[in-house]
Amino acid sequence: MIKKAVILILSLVLLLWGMEKGYDFFMKRNVNLKSSFVSNHRIDAKVLFLGPCQTLWMMEPDTFQKYTGLKAYNLATVHANFAESKVMLWLYLRVNKAPQYLFLYVSGESVDGSFTVFNTYNFPQFMDEPWIRDVIKEQDPAFYRYSFIPFMKYAYYNEFVNFNLVQGVKHTLAGKEIPYFANGYVHPHDVVWDGRLERFKAENPQGRTFKWKPEEIKNLKDLVNMAKKNNIRLVLYESPMLNEVKPFLANRDEIKNKISSFAEENFVDYWVFDTMKISNSRTCFFSILNTNDKGSAIFNKVFAEYFNQWNQIKMYPKLSK
Repeated sequence: MIKKAVILILSLVLLLWGMEKGYDFFMKRNVNLKSSFVSNHRIDAKVLFLGPCQTLWMMEPDTFQKYTGLKAYNLATVHANFAESKVMLWLYLRVNKAPQYLFLYVSGESVDGSFTVFNTYNFPQFMDEPWIRDVIKEQDPAFYRYSFIPFMKYAYYNEFVNFNLVQGVKHTLAGKEIPYFANGYVHPHDVVWDGRLERFKAENPQGRTFKWKPEEIKNLKDLVNMAKKNNIRLVLYESPMLNEVKPFLANRDEIKNKISSFAEENFVDYWVFDTMKISNSRTCFFSILNTNDKGSAIFNKVFAEYFNQWNQIKMYPKLSK
């Protein structure tokens, strides 16, 4: 009886171990999963856009390339905090040439960390990398605690990874090499106003105060150092937001000043696009922080033209004193 139980347990462990290796294999071949695509394919963009939704849905590489002549790629992921962004940059750099420029979205929301997260389910296929495993341990200790159990790193967030697995199998069998969003940009086609401003005002009638959280700043600093190590010109930026929300961001100016001081101390630029006319109209936004097709078209052109002026007169600081 005991012998049968041992054999059963060992068989189960081997089965789960085999399933885990299968998931690893096919997840890494899902080209629509950006973490897998950039770690296995040569993109070699001259310019990268990095950050959370405000970057993913707003920074269009093709428009930037049209006005600057520089190949660009959108490396952003949904709701990503700085820790996730640095993992994405690390995965990109391990097979791609370092870009000349990196634009990283930074705002009160991102330094507070309450609106951004580390999406662990984007990276279980890379947990054989000690550096990534350490980041996951820091960002998601509950997941990490059980991740050494065979297959648990996929069972833990199964509702997020199973579809990615199926896509990976499909892409492997079809030999697919180009993702659905080829340049990383997710176009917000026909997205309408979502009412988030009304909800935000109802939830924060006295305004929202953002915190300057050390754990977020530590990962932001890691990104700065990673860029410097790879001789990448880093620029921190904040895209336009709807002006209607600004009175409800109680300490916006304080946070902007702190980000500006951080940028100056670390010899990087900080661009804030908060005086554009599009910020006056809901017709250019689908949420308080995200432009729609109309607003994005205007913003991307302005961003690219500003870059051209900035780059032409070389008004960026040195990497070090």
